[in-house]
Amino acid sequence: MAQSVFQTFRMRRLAVCLLLVGALSPLADARDPYARGEKSFGPKVGYVTRNSSAAAGLVFEYSFSRHVRIAPQASIIFRHRNLDALMIDVDVHFPLPFAGDRMAVYPLVGVDFTSWNLYGLDPEANKDVSSHRNRFGGNAGFGYEFKCTPTLKLNAEARYTLMKTYPGALVSAGISYVF
Repeated sequence: MAQSVFQTFRMRRLAVCLLLVGALSPLADARDPYARGEKSFGPKVGYVTRNSSAAAGLVFEYSFSRHVRIAPQASIIFRHRNLDALMIDVDVHFPLPFAGDRMAVYPLVGVDFTSWNLYGLDPEANKDVSSHRNRFGGNAGFGYEFKCTPTLKLNAEARYTLMKTYPGALVSAGISYVF
């Protein structure tokens, strides 16, 4: 109990520090950083709860307006517990900028396609019994981003994917080049 209270306190303290850093930092650029047509591209790494494994991938973002952008991404989920996957997502973010447009929080919704590989070996027949499952699902979650410079941003994201047989959460962090 005491450990979870301590972890909650640490997370709150980290969130307050991030908010203060963003609020006190000067504006990165005079132009609107969330303008229509802004694009970004970069890697993401994270943790998947379905098989308690790491994930890595690439994400591209395109802003249709100040408050709507599309974010397709492709990731691999590394093998653990005889399970790995290829995951392709198309999410829509709804950024809500603050702190002089240096930071934003965003809810997200989207669709997911995941191709799961299940590995197995039949010890009696000494035969590979691996199988493959393709699943579609829906994503819902939220994220936080911090624009370090006009061309570099950091983000953290948490989302839940609801799908038949293989639901799970993904928590990730990334860095993107903005152009």
